[in-house]
Amino acid sequence: MKILNEPIKVMAVFNTDGKIEPVKFRFEDKVVRVEKIMKIYEENIVGNTRLVFVCLHNEKDIFELKYELDSKTWYLFKK
Repeated sequence: MKILNEPIKVMAVFNTDGKIEPVKFRFEDKVVRVEKIMKIYEENIVGNTRLVFVCLHNEKDIFELKYELDSKTWYLFKK
């Protein structure tokens, strides 16, 4: 996996119970659909809390998306 850590546009569902589910995101002028969320965990680096989503696309491509809670910004961290 290659580390990118680039801000991206994400379409996500914010459920009433507080759960966040990314649906698709745009990367290099292509729309990438999230087929399955394999893992969700929270990381806290220097007081900056992020939700990390390990996602599957095309049954083989794995992406790591991070949602920064304070700035409300999505990042494509690994591809």
